[in-house]
Amino acid sequence: MEEVFPGNGFAIVKNDEEYTIEWPQGPFDQVISYPITKELADKALKSSQDAHEVKIYARTGQWPVKNTEEEEREQTRKFIKKFPELLIKVPDNQDLFTEEELKELLPLGEKNFSEEE
Repeated sequence: MEEVFPGNGFAIVKNDEEYTIEWPQGPFDQVISYPITKELADKALKSSQDAHEVKIYARTGQWPVKNTEEEEREQTRKFIKKFPELLIKVPDNQDLFTEEELKELLPLGEKNFSEEE
């Protein structure tokens, strides 16, 4: 007997003891379906984020990469290097850099900041 467990933009279908995750895709909302385990079905029904991760895993066989704190910090540093005036506007950003880096970035930030005013 087939059971359907609806989610937000997807459904889990249980047929006997086999599970699939299905969702519409493409311009005509064609339903695509991937076999998954019961554990993945349970995970997908927990939250939208979990469902998104299970869909990616079902499609690619790999879990999506989550940014670690260090990666997030490095992304923020790169962004601030492009816009060093953020070191002036938000002084707490200076904590992300060494003294050497600040000697280089602060003058650029001050120049860009003064040009904005």
